[in-house]
Amino acid sequence: MYNSDAILVAGTDWDKEPLLVSVNMSDGNLSWSMNEKFGSIITVNELDNQELLLVTLFNNYKLNADSGAIIWKNTNSKENAQLDNLSGLGALIKVAAENVAQEMDFKLNYYQPQEGDVFYLGTQREVQTGVTTTTGTPKIKYTSQYNAYHTNDGSLIWNTPLEVKGALSHVSFLDNGLLVLPDDGNRTKINVFDYQTKEGLWGKKGRGIKIKGGIYDYLDCGDGILLVSRTDNNDFLNFLDPSIGDITFENPVKVEGTVVGIVPLYNSILYITTTSMNILDHNTGTLKWENSIQTSPSLTTEHNGKIFAYDYNSGLVKVVDIATGILSELSNENLEFDGREIPKQLEILEDGIFLYSDQNVAKYNFIGRLSFQKYYVAPKEVGWKRALLYAASVRAAYIGAVSYYVSGSIASAEGDIRQKDAVAGEITSQIGTAYGELGNAASSYAMEGFKRANARRKATTEGRNFMFIMSKKEKNVVLLKVSKHTGEVEGEINLGKDREPMYAVDDITGQVYYQTSKTGLISYFVN
Repeated sequence: MYNSDAILVAGTDWDKEPLLVSVNMSDGNLSWSMNEKFGSIITVNELDNQELLLVTLFNNYKLNADSGAIIWKNTNSKENAQLDNLSGLGALIKVAAENVAQEMDFKLNYYQPQEGDVFYLGTQREVQTGVTTTTGTPKIKYTSQYNAYHTNDGSLIWNTPLEVKGALSHVSFLDNGLLVLPDDGNRTKINVFDYQTKEGLWGKKGRGIKIKGGIYDYLDCGDGILLVSRTDNNDFLNFLDPSIGDITFENPVKVEGTVVGIVPLYNSILYITTTSMNILDHNTGTLKWENSIQTSPSLTTEHNGKIFAYDYNSGLVKVVDIATGILSELSNENLEFDGREIPKQLEILEDGIFLYSDQNVAKYNFIGRLSFQKYYVAPKEVGWKRALLYAASVRAAYIGAVSYYVSGSIASAEGDIRQKDAVAGEITSQIGTAYGELGNAASSYAMEGFKRANARRKATTEGRNFMFIMSKKEKNVVLLKVSKHTGEVEGEINLGKDREPMYAVDDITGQVYYQTSKTGLISYFVN
């Protein structure tokens, strides 16, 4: 919890009693602890005035972040309030529900408008409606429910939840009501609901307006809202005019890949998918470039009002001016890596644009001149390659956590990693999902948290003027410290003939930890 400079931990004490503790993030000291029987804690969000909103299976709590004192406790639904009235039987039902909940993965989102004293919780329910005739896989139907609460005491605003068809996705707070953007595949309808009555305001009899595909992202452009949706086969862009409750494009715009980044330009919108990049004219519903730039999120970045992207087709770094939308080429000299590799990552340094793969490094200065290009021969051991993928994926996740494209960057790398190691692929997938959910969270603590975390990120990236590359020297395998500014080797760690190395790089201190045996660990300081 970055606003409170604290880490909140829930568990049990030595007597198996529930225990909640708050630890100071700066020095690790215990701030407070409490033995309240919260039950299954679903989520915790930071509110203003050093207060915490804690959501559990049956109740919502507001806590003082400094002391842990309970400001208020209230049931989070009418049904849970009725359980409280059943005394012993209600308590028994709650215990049974808590036991079941231990094995369940809850889909719950927290939403809070910037103004006002109301917050919303959205939950998702799924029901199996049969199986597909071709594959025999279950058919799942989703519904989403939203409840509104007063922040000052946790009381419910609506007598019954607002229920919409489709999986839980996004909401936006408009002047006249709550805009709900569900993900219901080809059956999706979007609608605005009155804040007090829950009455639908758009479409025939207030039943909403249809859109192609389920919505998984959106961007408020001021004069309208860009909607990003998908069907089983394709992804689409649409533009919503909330003043009239209508879609302005005559036909949805089909895009290549999954949209993972949206950047407003002057009178247009640049979007980046897992495979390409293009500019949408949201006034006409047309794409600016007939052929999209073939790239990936990890090969795009923003710097000084420009978007830099490596184009797979041409081997050139393309540059888009955010203010004008004009496309240019950084250099007319295409980049070809040795060893049949292609660039995997693009970074902006203070003196140029750095690109690298497993065994190649290259850098352009800002006027487009190639400063250097180096290739370091890879060892043949499969174990080393896998270790490199582990290190590279974790490094990419850390850097990408505060970028436009974090979840997409990890998603685009997941397939390659999963082919080589299923466990690593699954971990990468989970990291990507977690960052995607965090980036989409509609609460102030997310933005503030990234601001606080950014101080550490800057120290890390500024300190990381090098990278590690696996290579070979004579008959041994070596870990090379390669400068990002020169491409030259600044140091090496000889790891001998170890075919299954276990090592980790600490991005904060720059140290390398290498496990020499089951009980042996060596640390190398490389800064």
